[in-house]
Amino acid sequence: MARVDFGAARQQAEDAGLISSSSFYKYKEGDNRIRLMSECVPHTSDFNGKKSFKWLCYVLDRRDGKIKAHFMSHTVYKAIEALQTNPDYAFEEVPMPYDLTVNAKGAGTMDVEYSLIPARKETPLTSAESEEWHKQKPVKELQAAIREKQEKDKAGKQSPPEHVSVPDYNDADAPPF
Repeated sequence: MARVDFGAARQQAEDAGLISSSSFYKYKEGDNRIRLMSECVPHTSDFNGKKSFKWLCYVLDRRDGKIKAHFMSHTVYKAIEALQTNPDYAFEEVPMPYDLTVNAKGAGTMDVEYSLIPARKETPLTSAESEEWHKQKPVKELQAAIREKQEKDKAGKQSPPEHVSVPDYNDADAPPF
């Protein structure tokens, strides 16, 4: 019998851009242009038996114009925090008034390094972007739905109740870096 690794095959297809892994945003190697759309809430989970910490938020993915849930690294979060207190880039509300370019070196690995560059100009959201933003559930509701799905998966159940809409997610999508 031939051995088959469905996960590796799916990952290769995702990496080649043939399919989308989920409605969660993940950094790709190089520059990643986003707009922070929501507050960031602390989110812990288990990754390969170890505790993982991320900041859960929504971002506008400038590659495809879609708003996506995102598990933000603490490194990127601290860089955004520094922008908020900088007189040239200060902001008090989300969505942020400008885009961010996050450069990821070693994306998808434990040794990833991030650098962040803010856009020089503030740009308002388009009406379509605002409309899509208003369709999103609050980030704390998203977090509750993710946790519920994780607990059910741990208990051996495969899907959340029909009334809860949660994108496919597992801890492998959010490595602890």
